[in-house]
Parts: sequence; C-alpha cells; structure tokens
Amino acid sequence: MGAEGDTAPGSMLLPIAGLVAVIAMIVAPSAFLVLAVVLAVVGGGAALIRKPPSDQGTPVQLQEMPSSTSSAKKGANFTAAHGDGESRTHEVNGGSHVQEAASPVQSAGDCDSVTTAKTADTNGDSASSPLTSGTFTHAADDAAGSVLPAAAQTSQPTASAQPAARLSKAPDSSRDRSAIEDFTPASAKADVKPQRPAVAAQAPVAAPAVAGKAAAGGGAAILARLKAQRAKAAEDSKAAAAAPEVVVLYASQTGTAQEVARTIQASSAEHKIKSKVMSCNELGWENLSSERTPIVIIVASSTGDGDSPDNAAKFYATMKRKTQPLGQLKGISVAVLGLGDSNYTRFCHVPKTFRNRMTTLGATPFYQALDADEVDGLEALVDAWVDGLWEPLKRQVALLNGAQEASGEAATAAAPGAEVAAAGPAKLEGVPPLPPCRVCLVWHTDEARRAAVAAAEAARPTEEQVAVRDEEGVYSAEAPFWAPVREASVITAADSDRRVLHMGLDVTGSGMQYQPGDSVGVVVQNQDDLVDALLKRLGADGGAVLSVEAADGSEGGRLLPHLNWPCTLRHAFKAGCDITGVPRKSLLRVLAEHCTDTDQQHSLLLLCSRGGRDAYTTQVREGQPSLVDLLAKFPSCHPPLDALLDALPALAPRLYSVASSPLAQPHQVDVAFSVVRVATPHGTRRGVATTWLDAATSPPPASGDAPVVRLPVFLRSGGAFRPPSDLSRPVILIGPGTGVAPFRGFLQHRREQLRDYSGTVGEAWLFFGCRRREEDALYLKDWEEFAADGTLAHLHIAYSRAQAEKVYVQHLVAREGAAVHAALADGSGSVFVCGDGADMAKAVHAALADVFTTHGGLTASEASARLTTLANEQRYVRDVW
Repeated sequence: MGAEGDTAPGSMLLPIAGLVAVIAMIVAPSAFLVLAVVLAVVGGGAALIRKPPSDQGTPVQLQEMPSSTSSAKKGANFTAAHGDGESRTHEVNGGSHVQEAASPVQSAGDCDSVTTAKTADTNGDSASSPLTSGTFTHAADDAAGSVLPAAAQTSQPTASAQPAARLSKAPDSSRDRSAIEDFTPASAKADVKPQRPAVAAQAPVAAPAVAGKAAAGGGAAILARLKAQRAKAAEDSKAAAAAPEVVVLYASQTGTAQEVARTIQASSAEHKIKSKVMSCNELGWENLSSERTPIVIIVASSTGDGDSPDNAAKFYATMKRKTQPLGQLKGISVAVLGLGDSNYTRFCHVPKTFRNRMTTLGATPFYQALDADEVDGLEALVDAWVDGLWEPLKRQVALLNGAQEASGEAATAAAPGAEVAAAGPAKLEGVPPLPPCRVCLVWHTDEARRAAVAAAEAARPTEEQVAVRDEEGVYSAEAPFWAPVREASVITAADSDRRVLHMGLDVTGSGMQYQPGDSVGVVVQNQDDLVDALLKRLGADGGAVLSVEAADGSEGGRLLPHLNWPCTLRHAFKAGCDITGVPRKSLLRVLAEHCTDTDQQHSLLLLCSRGGRDAYTTQVREGQPSLVDLLAKFPSCHPPLDALLDALPALAPRLYSVASSPLAQPHQVDVAFSVVRVATPHGTRRGVATTWLDAATSPPPASGDAPVVRLPVFLRSGGAFRPPSDLSRPVILIGPGTGVAPFRGFLQHRREQLRDYSGTVGEAWLFFGCRRREEDALYLKDWEEFAADGTLAHLHIAYSRAQAEKVYVQHLVAREGAAVHAALADGSGSVFVCGDGADMAKAVHAALADVFTTHGGLTASEASARLTTLANEQRYVRDVW
C-alpha cells in the first residue's frame, strides 16, 4: 500500500474504465465483450501497482501486469511469511518476467509461478532487488488462474530486512495460493531498510489483433480461446502427474557420483522423462517400493576400503540386512552406475553390492551396469553409459506409462535451459540442462527461535553434544564423539615449507574400539574469513535462520540434511556446504543461469559443456577456484540462495589414518596430517580441515595456556588394511610422507603381540620416503626403536633430496627385489601400500611387477595377474588417495 496521502494510479483508472464501458455498451454492443475482457485484465494489473518505500526522494512505482495466459513467468524469487511465523523463499523455473536486457536462460528454481523486478546498481550492473512486501492476488478463474505478486522479495535475506508477507497453502496438491494478505507487524516494518529498485518494465498485455476483427468475432472468441488453453493446461498437468517418476539416487563421498546423478536427472527432462534426484539417505529405504519408485537409477561410489559414503550409509546398511524379505523389491526396475578407482583393493565394492543385493531382493535390471574406473578416465566412460541409458529408460517408462508414452507424446516439458546453447554469443557443444532446484527455503521470523538456534551454534559443542555416548562405541558424522585433543605437535623442521602435525585424541569413556589401519573421521568447518567473504558477496544476512522444504511440496525424506537445519545461513555455509572444493559442472551451470552479463554467462556455460572439457580442466580442475573466486570473476552472477544451497555439495568429513595401536595406548588415538597450502592462480589455497585443525590446536594443549579443544570424530574401519594376525608370515610396509603414519600403528601392535609370542616370526619390512633426514623424516625415532628391538627386521628410507639424483621408495623396492620376491613368492607374505595414489602407488605397483619378472621369471602379463591374485587374497592391500 502507498503511504498516507499517496494516490495509486490504479484508483484513477477504475472510474475512467467504467465510463468507457458504458459508452461502449451503448454505441457498439457487439464490441462490449471484447472491451470487458481487456478491462478485466487491465483492471487486475492496475490493482497490483504498489509504491515501495524508497531511500531517496520520490518512491518509484513498480508494475506487474498479467497477460491473458499464465502471466507469472518462471525465473523469479519471492519470500513470503507463513502462518507458522516463518517465511519461504520461492523461485520459479524459467526466465525473467520483466522486459529487460537480462539473461536469456532459465532459472534453477521450481517453486511457484511469480515474478520479481530487477534493479540497476549504481555501477550499472543488473541485480535482483529486494522489493517491499505486498499483497499477492489470486486471479479470477476465468482468466489464467495464476498467482501474481504485487511486489516480490528476493530470496537473499539481508541484514536489515526480514520477510514480511504471509502466504497460506491451498489444501490441494497443485499448491495453488489463495487467501493471501499482508501480515507484517508494525515493528518489523519499522526495521525494514528501504530499497531503491528501478522501474520494472511492464509485461505485455494480450490484446485483439485487429479491432474490426475483434468486433466481428466478439469477446466470445477470446473467452473460448482462454478456455481451450486452460483445458489443455489441465490435460497436460494430468498427464504429467500420471507419468511414472524416475528416481535417481546417489551414494557420493566426494561429490562425483552426486554430480553425475544430478546431470542424469536434469537431462531426463530433455528426453521427456519425469524424474527427481536425491541421496540414498534422503529417500530412505522405507520409501523404496514398486508403487513409489518403480524405476530407480543409482550412481554409487565407495569410500575407504569399500565402505558406503556417508549420505548413503543408513540406506546401505538397511539394504544389506539379512532379514530383508526376498521379493520386496519386485516391480522395481533398476540401473546401477559404479564409480571407482582400481588402485583400491575392493574396487567398486559399494555399487556392486547395490546391484547384487537389489536384484536378490527382486529388482529387475533394465540397463547394463557399469563399473567405471578412474584409472581409465571416468568422464568418457560415464558419458558413454549415460548416452546409452535413454532408449532403455524410455522403453521402461513406456511400459509403465501405457500407450501415451509409447506413442511418443510428451508428458513433461523440455528441460529448463535446453535452448541455452544456441542463445549465447556462440553456439556451444553439449551444454548440460539446468538441474532443477529441489528445495524452497523457510525463513524463521520468530525472534525466540532465531536466538535459540544462533545460541546453540555459538555454544558448539553444547553440553548435550559432549555428553553423547553410544553403548557400542559407534559414532558417525551426524552423531560424533567430541574427543578432547590430548596432544598436538609439529613433527617437521621449523624451516621446512611442509608442516606436518601429530595429534593425539582422548577417547576415554567413548567405548570406541579402534584397530591399526582404521581411520578417524573429523567433522570439519570452513574458515570464517571465507564464509564472511561469501556472505558479503551474496549480500545476505548470515544470522537469518532457515529450514528446508521440497520445492514440489512432496512429503517424506529430508532434503539437504547436511545443513543440520534449522540453522543460520552462516552455519549452512560454514559447516554444511563445500565452498572451497573444485566446482562441479552442475554448480557452474546454476551460476551461469544467474548471470546478467551474456559474456560471463557464455564463459560459465563453456566450462560446463562437453565442448569445454579442456577449458574446464585448465581453469577449474587445475586452477582450483573456490566459490568466492568464481563469484569475484563473474560479478554479474547473483544466484538465489535456494538454488545455490541445493547445488553446493556437502562438506565431507576428512579421514586420517590411525597412527597408534590400542594395545599400546587404548585411550588415545593418534593421527598425523600435512597442513595443506597450494598455490593457485587465485592465490594460496588452504586446506579446509588441516587449516582448521592447525588453528584449533595453537597453542598446543601441552603448553598449559590453551583451553580444552574438542573435535567431533568417529571411526571408519580399515577393512583389509590392517596388520596380519599371523606373526609367522612376512609383511612389507611401503609408505612415503604421511602415508607412513598407519604403519606406526601396525608396528606398535606387532611389538605388543611379540611380547608374549614364542613361535616363528616372519620378517617385517618398512620402506619409507621423505625429502631429508633433518627436515621431514616423520616418526624417525620410532622406526629406529622398532628396528633396534627386533619389531622391524628391515628399515629402508629414501631421502629424495639428500643427493643429486632423486631416490624414491619404488627405487628401494627394486634394489631389494630378490628379498621382496622371496617374501611374497611362497604365498605367505603380504604387502601394504599407503599414500599418494596418483603417482607413488602406480610407481610401486610397477616396481612390484618388475620384481616378479626379474626375480620370478614371469612375463609382464603373468606378473600383473600375480599382483591381482595377491589383491584378491587381501595380501596386496592399498590405502591411497
């Protein structure tokens, strides 16, 4: 509403409209129907004109005018407060409704059909502008039946403005909006900082093509056309609702499987296939059935030594239970894509388990499974598999959907943004479709609740969190044990450019039963300065408290659980989202969607296209920009928060190999890690976890000046990566750098076992590598003591920079080839490798193969087969990264 004394233009139009209507009825009755329709449209638009508060001079008028069809186009955001004291950010799937030189592509959201105005910044950039709260009017059923905002709020909550309109949900499944009014309390209005939006261009109003023809045809023709359009829209909606929905699930630890799954889901709309995407845990095993999920595509990877990723762990564990009844998945068609690395002993173990277990329980494969190996290059293998997916998937959908799909009629619209490749400055090859936004954000306006959430985050860990105990000593990223840091020290030279920390965690009273070879998972956080920079760039209020709803209104499951909502926006970015990892192509696609500069948009679209693979490799994979770096490089990009939070991967826990034995220290778990610093074109990139851990333990606990530091931790089993129980068998340990840390635990364990052992002892070998003895010979004192007391029979250290010619662990393995062959040839010895999987593990693998050809007389293929046999027997085990 305008301020007291203001005159809204709509109030002047209505008397004039009435006079014109009377004259038209008298002079030309046949044209009266046409005029009535036009006046209804104009009158509806005029009623929506509002004057928002302005911080400079005369208020600027904002206009939203409906067209004869559903005039609320996609691509905009609005925020509305609900009766529960909360407000929801809504975004429309499509382009901007206002007429301006804006992005030609479509919006990532998919909540409700409303529009927003855009403003010109003082520097000339175009940006989404928060407008004043206003009344939302439900159009008459005889028009388009659309919901139009008088003025829309942007999805970004600002520090000085709170959402102020109440929007009630209609009871039907279409989520139509009605009974909407302004419920802004006076106190909230007083706190709203006025914005200064530019005048939004008026949307075109449908009018008769020619006046004479309109008079001849009469308004009945227009009304008939509107009625036909509404009938067709209803039929399309009914057909889309009846179409079977494909569910694309992912089990992803690092985000790669999630990226592939989201790409499949986004591409499915191009093939006129209705689908949705979520993690396995977000769906939940209990929601898997032939009625709810008749067609399922699973993209899965493994973590550790064949363990399930965190976002699928509960689903995966439930699936594997022997009590699951056979046949319970009958009627479900499934396809499984596995992503893995053959450097790991249990290659693609999780996707293979998904495939085998689901078919055992009655699911039917409809497309050939693939276990893609990173060693061979994931991208080409995955692209080929996805390209071949569509025809079998269409056939499966047709079987369920009946004759309509079988005849090729479309039940769903083409993918949002499908036309974008041809819209940019130059045609791009293989631009992926826009992943639809799955969520709407609910902004909590109740001050007591906001204060409680903020207080709990500030107090982390709370007394309740510290008191968490599991009877079986089993913890997780969602429910960790908050372990006090008992000791922390730097174990590299002060003048070295490498900083390696040794850390001891007190697990007294936790019930944890760890073993050498296990890993400690640490739930980490992003650095405060990065979060501050991101919030500033987004123009968002970090103290705003949010929850998450499904954009399609569906119930069941919990989307974005990694945010641990309700939470503040700051906490979402600090502890929930990965904002420093190498940006995935799906994120780039979303960012491109919200660029107002066409050149910047084209650059982002190129990076995420198939034709831009080389550019992506150079600029993104190798350049390693963070989200803040990307937003700085593309200043016209203004992503809405719902689409951004949905596109960002979860901040994954970091795993560190246990460097101790419970036989030597049952109440303390030791780890060692390098504090990561990487030079990039955007400046020095700091490791998320190691930088946080380094800062958290400075000064170290032993100094007496530091408060008690607690870290949220849990254990992950090492699987086959653990010391052999039979001490009579030889064991060879190979680990350069921090890859040697778990072997400290192996040898501590072996020393304790040997104390009461009187049998034949197999020899133990350690091949360790570092730069120089005085710089970074990690745990050197321990190795020398193990060698002195007989725990270790052979200690070989490669000092790579102590001489002119560099020497690495693989060179020492080759030098000791005869003894290594003797230890492995009789079928009793084992070899363990830990460390860098990109170069070191491959070089060591080649050195071991050469041992069998040089000292065992095998051919190259026979040596390779021998190593495969050792791996299958769990006598050649690698823990590499």
